[in-house]
Amino acid sequence: MHRGTLFCFLITLLCIPLNSEDTKVYVHNTCDDWGFFAHRKLNELAVYTIPAPLNTFYKSHLEEVRERAVDPDKRRYAIKGEAVRHYIDLDHWGENAVNDLPRQQERAIWRTAIFYWIQKGDTTLVFDTTQNCIFTECERDFTQAFSTQFLTLQKGISEKSAYAWLRDVAMREHDEFEWHISADKTAEWLGTKLGNEGYLHIDDRFSKHGIIPYFFPQHYRRLVRAFEEKNISKIVRLSADLGHYIGDAHVPLHTTKNYNGQLTGQDGIHAFWESRIPELFADEEFDYVVGRASYIQSPEEFIWSVVKKSHQGVDSVLSIEKRLSQTLPQDQLYCYESRLGAVVKLPCKEYARLYHQSLDRQVEERFRECILAIGSVWYSAWTDAGQPILNESPHDKKQDEDEMKALTDKQKNQIRVHE
Repeated sequence: MHRGTLFCFLITLLCIPLNSEDTKVYVHNTCDDWGFFAHRKLNELAVYTIPAPLNTFYKSHLEEVRERAVDPDKRRYAIKGEAVRHYIDLDHWGENAVNDLPRQQERAIWRTAIFYWIQKGDTTLVFDTTQNCIFTECERDFTQAFSTQFLTLQKGISEKSAYAWLRDVAMREHDEFEWHISADKTAEWLGTKLGNEGYLHIDDRFSKHGIIPYFFPQHYRRLVRAFEEKNISKIVRLSADLGHYIGDAHVPLHTTKNYNGQLTGQDGIHAFWESRIPELFADEEFDYVVGRASYIQSPEEFIWSVVKKSHQGVDSVLSIEKRLSQTLPQDQLYCYESRLGAVVKLPCKEYARLYHQSLDRQVEERFRECILAIGSVWYSAWTDAGQPILNESPHDKKQDEDEMKALTDKQKNQIRVHE
């Protein structure tokens, strides 16, 4: 099953019937990124890492930033191409992909794309970059693949110009996987006249395997512009979105094609790691003293470092669960709970605790690092925008103290205000 299709099952708690008896029993198969509970919690706690004076703004919008943390998951079911923004299958591109992949999205797409000219129902192969040859070596085939109307191509087309055109022209027009570039835009690049009835189709073989480290910097720049414009509603919306994408990047299973253990007979591990464990232990046991948000010099380098660290945890996420599930008695693995009027099958609390501890509390570590990362991204975007003064009603000191005390009591004194 394609990942986007799998995700579409589970915007809320969805369950798969196991029998047809009067008592309905279901398997809890939630695959929402971090789970709605965790995404909201991450955005909420990130607010308390932000230094003054920006923390006043985010505290005044705390509830909306928290609740809108799940908006990107909801959009996956309405917007084509949203799903690929939540992950990247690094292992699809080789063992050292996190270091070998181009850092620019246009270069990554170019190296795996096939270009077709389509006119009046006729399709002509223009260029196939999947042959793993550099541009100069392929240029002869590139020219010869055209019909006679393309033989007037200028010979000055270079790899650099191809990247620039893909970034500045094609990627501004494309509809995710349906890249239909108009004749006039294509002619500008190729330097030849084309019939207005045709268009260039780019078969993008890269994006379907995930683009989160490429999409994140784009969304970051949108938040910077929102701060520059002092557009309050846009700042809140984009901040919540970025918190979600940063959360996804911190999940190891969002960096592998074996994202739900479906390739190793571990179906459901996605929800086990990122939903079940936080739901059971985040409020009671996680340590949220994470420090104060700081300025990020390079959003591009930052997101790749997050993805790289997440990917390093994939093997332990899978191998430890596999070992435990084969070692423990089967009746100790899954328990039944009542949820939303149905009985659901979930990893037992003690099994989840053992998995959590055997992972050396990996889920908590990624959770903590994610909180600080979200706050740092928000703070950095505001700094890059020139630290604008936002027209918000300030909290007085007592109100801040009361808010923090309420959260501290709830989290068993594990949260503190970062001055």
